[in-house]
Amino acid sequence: MLFPILVALVAVQPSCGSLQTYQFQEPITNKLLTCDRCPPGFHMLKHCTSATPTVCKPCPPNHYTQYWNYLPRCLYCSTFCSENQRVKEECSSQNNRVCECEEGFHSYNGFCIRHKECPPGHGVKRRGTTETDTDCEKCPHGSFSRNFSSSAGCANHTNCASLGRKKVIRGTCWHDNICANSCEELKDGGGFQLIRTLLLDFFQFYKMGRSKLGKLVYRLTRENGKPPNRRLLLNKLRDWFTDATEGQLRSLPKILRNIHPAYAGRLERKMRMLNGASDCNKNINVTPPPHCEANLVS
Repeated sequence: MLFPILVALVAVQPSCGSLQTYQFQEPITNKLLTCDRCPPGFHMLKHCTSATPTVCKPCPPNHYTQYWNYLPRCLYCSTFCSENQRVKEECSSQNNRVCECEEGFHSYNGFCIRHKECPPGHGVKRRGTTETDTDCEKCPHGSFSRNFSSSAGCANHTNCASLGRKKVIRGTCWHDNICANSCEELKDGGGFQLIRTLLLDFFQFYKMGRSKLGKLVYRLTRENGKPPNRRLLLNKLRDWFTDATEGQLRSLPKILRNIHPAYAGRLERKMRMLNGASDCNKNINVTPPPHCEANLVS
């Protein structure tokens, strides 16, 4: 019975400028009568007659009519919100239930899909809505993004000079400028205290495959078991970076070289830049990397 009702609903929607009436042939007299339609929220209980107007009845709970109509019964509120949806407008006597995607999701081919996270080196250009996905952009010169995010844009590099500090490593699209109070601060292992801050950023930006990342974590921690995802592996790396001695940090490129030589070379370049900055009397010529190096096949 639902199909005829829907057809009738379409048929009784008044066009622009039309009167809220319909034609009905009275069975007893065979007269063609002009009857009033029922307003939204009501349905037609009895057609009009030569002596009486149309009789309308309010829709029962969980039923509705959206337009002026002469439907014999109201329509059931048949829309129910599914996974990752929320109610935008509840069922009423004049409308069906309306759903929309929950916060953090957008509509795609009838499903609510989680908003894309912009990777390190990229910031959010336009935040996603319930209808559109996140729009990402590569961080331009002078800015960076270190994390995966569906909400944060690129942040400006710290101006070391304005803080009375020295820039010892120029920022890239994935890490901030590294500042120090003076070159003397970097002596006797001080530089390796600073590099702890960008090591996790390094492994988040250069997306080493999970298998090789797992090998690195095992080589560093000797923990058995394989964490199921990159996030847990990166958490283990962060803990190791926090507690590692200067000697352990110095050995990191050598350990990494046996797993991914190209990434080891990039990490060694960062460390050479710190070593150069720690020598107050001379500059070691190390070519800084591009603002946003391409990721390597891992």
